[in-house]
Parts: sequence; structure tokens; C-alpha cells
Amino acid sequence: MSKPRYIAFVSIISALGGVLQAYLAPVTFAILRLPFGHDILVFFPLLLSGWVIRRIGGVSGVGIISTLVVLFLRPGMFLVTAFALSSVLLDLLLYTINYDITFKIRKVILVSAMVALTAYLAGAIIGFFFMTGSLDYALFVWGPLHVVGSLFALLITFPILAALEKTGVRKKIAF
Repeated sequence: MSKPRYIAFVSIISALGGVLQAYLAPVTFAILRLPFGHDILVFFPLLLSGWVIRRIGGVSGVGIISTLVVLFLRPGMFLVTAFALSSVLLDLLLYTINYDITFKIRKVILVSAMVALTAYLAGAIIGFFFMTGSLDYALFVWGPLHVVGSLFALLITFPILAALEKTGVRKKIAF
């Protein structure tokens, strides 16, 4: 993997994810009053980076840099720090399977469970620290809502990644 390509990919995906989170996520939340839009905008870039980079630090880098972009564009939106933490956990979990985000049913279920776990973590942190401060609300309402949002993200992300895989995109941009 060439370092300049790695840095370029992380930078581009982070900037895209950060801008979408900063400006589109608040709109979806205002309309739905649910975090589903934010989950989609967070987990699509994270999974895309894991699928392409396949290296420790890639997913974390995208998550942390996206968070910094959001905080630069919307300084009061501190709840995105929970997604930075969940991106580090997702990076470590994907590392355990060598970033093998393939489309066999077993891998889809495994990656979906990993994403759901990290979404639950982010939701629980957001629910406790940025919503009500109630641990019950964080664990039994806001955490599960983020799991549902992560499932929507997976429903959007997996078909896109499968199409990219089928057209040979990863081989063309392989690191």
C-alpha cells in the first residue's frame, strides 16, 4: 500500500463524511426526531474505508478526522465524539477478521453485529452524556435506536459495496 494513496483516501472519505454529518445529519434528525440519518452518514464512510483500506487505523482515522471536521464546521456538536470512539472500536473489531468485509452470509452477519455493537456504544454515550443523563434512557432507548440506525446504514452500504466489488473498483484502487 502506498502511503500517499492511503492518506488521500482517508482524507477524502473523512472530509465527505464530516461535511455530511455536519450539515445533513441535523436535517434528518429535525425531520425524523430519530438518529437514523446520522447513523447512516457515520457508518457508510467507516465501512467504505474498512472495505478499501483493510488496514488497522484506517477506520479509526476516518472516524476521528470526520469528527474533527464536524467540530470545525459545527463547534457545538460534541455528540459526534461518541462516533469517534465507536470508530476506534469498529476498527479493532474489523481487524479481528482481517477487514474481510465480503458478501457471504456469515461475514455479513458478523460485520452487521460489529457495526450494531459499535452503534449501540455510540448511542449509549450520546444518550447518557448529551441527551437526558439517565443511564436507563441511554441503555434502553438511545442505544437501541442507534442499532436500528446502523441496520439502515448496512442496508444501504452493503449493496453499494457489493456493486463496487462486482465492478472491480477495489482492485483498481487497491492499496
